[in-house]
Amino acid sequence: MITVAEINDIDRLDHFRLAWHALLGKTKGATFAHSPEWLEHYWNHFGHDQKLRILFITLGNKIIGIVPFVVKPVATKVGTMRVLTYPLDGWGSFYGQIGSNPAATMVTALRHIHASRRDWDLIDLRYIDQEGHDHRRTSNSFKSVGLQGNQAVWQKLPLIKTSETNWEDYLSSRSARTQQLISTSEQATRKQGHLAFYRSRLEDPLAPGWNPRWDLWAEFQQMNFLDGNQPNFAGGNFSTNKKIAFLHDIHGPAVRAGMARIDALFVNHSMVACAYGLQQDSGTDYLAVGRRNDAPREVITTLITRMVQQSIQNGEPSLNLGLVGNSLSEMWSNQQQVSYRCSHFPILAPRSQLLRMNRWIQKPVSKPSVKKISKTDSTIVNQPAGFLSQSMKPASCIEIIDAAPQDWSGQQEVRGDSSDDRPRFRIVG
Repeated sequence: MITVAEINDIDRLDHFRLAWHALLGKTKGATFAHSPEWLEHYWNHFGHDQKLRILFITLGNKIIGIVPFVVKPVATKVGTMRVLTYPLDGWGSFYGQIGSNPAATMVTALRHIHASRRDWDLIDLRYIDQEGHDHRRTSNSFKSVGLQGNQAVWQKLPLIKTSETNWEDYLSSRSARTQQLISTSEQATRKQGHLAFYRSRLEDPLAPGWNPRWDLWAEFQQMNFLDGNQPNFAGGNFSTNKKIAFLHDIHGPAVRAGMARIDALFVNHSMVACAYGLQQDSGTDYLAVGRRNDAPREVITTLITRMVQQSIQNGEPSLNLGLVGNSLSEMWSNQQQVSYRCSHFPILAPRSQLLRMNRWIQKPVSKPSVKKISKTDSTIVNQPAGFLSQSMKPASCIEIIDAAPQDWSGQQEVRGDSSDDRPRFRIVG
């Protein structure tokens, strides 16, 4: 019999760590953000106004799947709402259930959410890899448990595909303006002195002489992450200091997991630019890119040039700069990756229905023609779909606010559905 165990206290997570890691090794598309260490540090830094809902799916006495949820206060055009979602907040491209039984895990998790006391105003599961590892299991699971799910594109992220190519072919695919910028930046940076590029290596933490490179980290956190008024930093609207503190805490466990990466550019043996990322099988998601305060802006272009060249040489699948901002990613991108959201708006929640109607009214009309990325026009927007333009901005583009809603600790609605009214359990996918 499949059952669900829910924990709401982060301190109890340690009891499930071994089982979690065992399932993590069987999860397709797993990233460091799927690990218990990520969730612990995420919660310590960003969970002060959220509720934790980790669901452990068990078959007999064995855990076969895990779904980490949070309920967070989110500002919308109809007021602050409690949203059941994933604990990612822009720190990665994709997220989802953990384990080798994704269909059974998601169906059981959503059935548990549907049957339990409702402490949320809407469900908004974002970062779904619908065209990849998810295979529409999430949307099918909504239907299986009687939840009306609304699907939409969440993000269109620019990607640098570095496999099955070489630097000359990649460079020739860029626009003339981009090629000129790369050349002039290289020349300007070389005038500063001798150039060297360093990429941290994956090492066994049990091997003698293992080094997590805290020396490089100490220099990295002193970098200037602003590009004009925009920070080259993932993680939403939190302050840069708060996000640096978070990356500092996850660096140690990420290195031990073999997933942390530091790319650094040196001029005369002094670091002038640095990028920090987390690796997975599909490539590397970069979370921050910065330069020394007294270094020219051209060092960032030179750094990314070296990063692309090194990844092409190593045969790495891709680099994702889309999480840190448009200005860095658009000129380098030669591919696009799309993530989806699946939302449910309860009928008995009036504000939730208003938000659903608002999103539907402002949903842009799809056009039949699709514009391909060319070398003269390689711009891809890296924001969620609602940020594509002012006229296309739906109410679904919602950000975390600092304060919890006033009704956070108020009475919660108890579902009155009887067991006869609920659909029978079945596995989809």
